[in-house]
Amino acid sequence: MDLSVVVPTYRRPELLRRCLDSLRAQDVERDRFEVVVVDDGSGDSTAQVLNMFDVIGVVQAENRGPAAARNVGLATATGELVLFLDDDVAAAPDLVSTHLRLHAQRDDPLLGVLGRVDWDPSLQVTNFMHWLDRSGLQFAYDTWLREGAVAPPYAAFYTANLSMHRALLADVGGFDERFPYAAFEDIELAFRLAGRGFHLDYQPSAQAFHTRAIELEGFCRRMEKVGESAELMRVAAPEFPLDDSTLTGIRTTSSQRLRLRVRAALGRHDAWNAYCWARVAAAYDGGRRRARS
Repeated sequence: MDLSVVVPTYRRPELLRRCLDSLRAQDVERDRFEVVVVDDGSGDSTAQVLNMFDVIGVVQAENRGPAAARNVGLATATGELVLFLDDDVAAAPDLVSTHLRLHAQRDDPLLGVLGRVDWDPSLQVTNFMHWLDRSGLQFAYDTWLREGAVAPPYAAFYTANLSMHRALLADVGGFDERFPYAAFEDIELAFRLAGRGFHLDYQPSAQAFHTRAIELEGFCRRMEKVGESAELMRVAAPEFPLDDSTLTGIRTTSSQRLRLRVRAALGRHDAWNAYCWARVAAAYDGGRRRARS
């Protein structure tokens, strides 16, 4: 088997169905890759979705988080290469063949290939989603990333669309399962990989699409988990150069955020930008304080 696609999933059966539909439509021979899906204790219709596709499905009894789910997927996978995808990501028809081709061109066991993830064309891209792209808080595709080498590799180790050699992942022990959320667990792994000489190339031709819209309230809930995970990162990898000053440097009161919200509602673009930063920074700080307590 040339490549194993590993997809952790939790309570997103319809999004997972779309992800698996896109993998079924790949332009590469089906005997060259396998799909391993780890149902991380969803307890819903996810198992039925898995039965609809020619995939290797692993159903966990309880939710343990994406780091643990990916480790289960890695233990199940048989491909020389592993391609990580998120369950809310749909692959372009040539995604698998592109990752295979890019690795074949380099034949480098220490190489990782980062693909691009854009908003799915079926989504209405809101003002907040545009803001999120410009902020760099989710992905750096529209900020500093350029095609080619990513230095350091942990700066953009996005497991939404990333491939590498399975043997190297096994060699470093996979993901740190102390991380319960989809936050910092991939960066921590990439930091350890960098110590083994791992290097990452950004290749936007390896295209995938984010099929789930994101709104401010939901992203703030995510940023609370990011803040909590940042504190765990300081314990798990104290030598990691964690710089969160952009977020921790924004201090606002609830009344200040309310005034910004009112000004933003009146059409003030500067107020909208400031309001979004104030909200996500406050959420991040809340997660850090929760972790410390």
